[in-house]
Parts: sequence; structure tokens; C-alpha cells
Amino acid sequence: MKRVSMILLCLLLIASSAVTVFAAGTVTYDGTAQKFIFEPGSEHSPTDLFPNFKNVMPGDSLTQKILIRNDRSNEVKIKLYIRALGAQQDTDDFLSQMNLTVKQDGDSIMFAAPANETAQLTDWVYLGTIYSGGEITLDVTLDVPITMGNDFQEQIGYIDWQFKVEELPVEPTDPTPPQTGDNFSISLYIGLMVLSLAGLIILLWTNKRKAQVSK
Repeated sequence: MKRVSMILLCLLLIASSAVTVFAAGTVTYDGTAQKFIFEPGSEHSPTDLFPNFKNVMPGDSLTQKILIRNDRSNEVKIKLYIRALGAQQDTDDFLSQMNLTVKQDGDSIMFAAPANETAQLTDWVYLGTIYSGGEITLDVTLDVPITMGNDFQEQIGYIDWQFKVEELPVEPTDPTPPQTGDNFSISLYIGLMVLSLAGLIILLWTNKRKAQVSK
């Protein structure tokens, strides 16, 4: 019975870990309301996009997907841009201990630097054109050094990202079915909107000694 119980416990732990790995944050552009909607949010911020980056421990390498979607009407496509503003609320020292990597669609590296920096996202970076119902995926990885000490336990870190959109009409010459990626000249400029509340990382540091015992 003890052996069976242990096997069941291991299976439950594996299942719960799988759910954590594949949890995703979403950024939905609501064209009707002219704003972005950030989910899932948390007790720390309504725009928290990172449910996986909690209870961080030394040696962790955590992965988080962010899905950016266009909920605009079929007549409108959006050109999407992103930039980083860096660490916020005096969390620079904490975030500088860890490395953050952002890839688009699991391939092209957009950002690779300490989590407190703006690095390759200091200026606006074009992500692609999203048609109604389409989406762009960002794969975010947070690497925590095994040497990170207990001085940072129970710390919370915040980083701010900005998203910007341009609304353009869908042309008869546009590809069908809709694709991400832009092959169009911007001859008609309809709207430009900067929506500032974005990717918030919450990092709740756990005591290193306890982490070693649990392993």
C-alpha cells in the first residue's frame, strides 16, 4: 500500500507540474473598447501575465507562454509592437540576479538579458500583423542561478512591458487564410494606440534551505 501510495503521489506531482508548465498568460486586443485585456492577473496586479513565475527557487528554469490575440472585427488587422521599460518599484537588484529569454513562436530570440534590463526591447520591436481571431505566441524563460542567496527570499519583482497597435483595414489583396507577419506597405494609417500596462513578473522568493530539503 505504501508503494502504491507513493506511485499515486508521484503521478499527481507530475500532473500538477504539467499544468504549471503549460499555463499561459493572454493579451487580447479588444478593438471595440480600444484597449488590451490582460489575463490571468493576480493579487499583486490585474495585469500579471506570469502564473508560472511564482515560488521561485535557486536553480529553477521556468517557462511561460504569452498569447497575444486580436479580437477586432474581420475588416480590421492590427500591426503589433512591444517594448520593455525594465524593473519597477525598486526591484532592480532582485531581478538583475536572474536571466530572461523571450522567443517569438518558439524560434526567433527577441530578448536575452538579466530580467531587470530593457536590452533588445529598449525600442519598439515589431511582432507581426494579426488578423481577427489570430494570435502571436511569445515563449518566456526565466533562469534562476543556483547560487542566489537567501537575501532575496520573499522578494517580489515587477517588470513593465508596453504594447502598441496600428489598426489597418483588411485589403482584398491580403492573404487568405489570414497570416501573421506583414507584407504590406503602410499607405493608410488609421490608428495608433499605446497601451502601457503589460507583462508583469511576480517572483516570490522561497527560502533556499527549504528548497533543498524538498528536493
